[in-house]
Amino acid sequence: MAEAPVAHRLFALCALLKLLTQGVEATVEGAFSNSWALPIQPPPKVVDFSERLLGNFLENNYGNAFGVILGVGNGRRALELLETWPHGVLFLVDPYIHLRRGYERPENLQDDAHQRQYEDLRNYLYDAPGLQGRYSFAREFSFAVPHAWREKQWGPDPRFVLLDANPSYGATRTDLLAWWPMLAEGGMMAGTNYSTLGDGSVVGVRRAVDEFAVQQGLQLFITNDPQEPAWILLKEGGNGDVGTSAAADSNSP
Repeated sequence: MAEAPVAHRLFALCALLKLLTQGVEATVEGAFSNSWALPIQPPPKVVDFSERLLGNFLENNYGNAFGVILGVGNGRRALELLETWPHGVLFLVDPYIHLRRGYERPENLQDDAHQRQYEDLRNYLYDAPGLQGRYSFAREFSFAVPHAWREKQWGPDPRFVLLDANPSYGATRTDLLAWWPMLAEGGMMAGTNYSTLGDGSVVGVRRAVDEFAVQQGLQLFITNDPQEPAWILLKEGGNGDVGTSAAADSNSP
């Protein structure tokens, strides 16, 4: 007769274990289906203009406003924007020093070559007619400038920020996180090197930008350049449609 209570207890124990197992399975399934689910990134939208027409877009949509270039180098993109965005004022951010780690690119010159590059560009801009008062150099690491900007009250928040500095994943992500809060509402952030090349240690722009767009819930745009498109993000407060706004610019010379 003693065997009956034991059998009942074993049956009850098995039933309890079954209930517990079902509960754990439901909890795990819910965690994966809800809180652990990764958001789906919408594909980038291709706008109807190329990178070289960014300045035309800025002139037509922002006019007299501040812009920032992170990574100036020889100044090619700075000169293009100063010409095609005639009402813009640019802050040119570049430390012009050799980075010993994390930037294995030809653009990472030695210190003396960087200094010559800076002096050549500075002298050219100084002598160029119509450019005085439209640019300012900030020889500092890009991620450190937003704090100085706010602390020293350099001016209103920029309407445009161009990332053209160290294209590694870590550096790009750091610049995105540092400068996005600085960007004015309705402003544009853009950048170069949106490429599938590299593993992230050398060229990780695409991965960093894609992740940032998903985390911020932003639509990513790219220019219609076939080889190396520029990427574009718009901050809430604008019209949210780069392609439509730039339609007139695509016919600019």
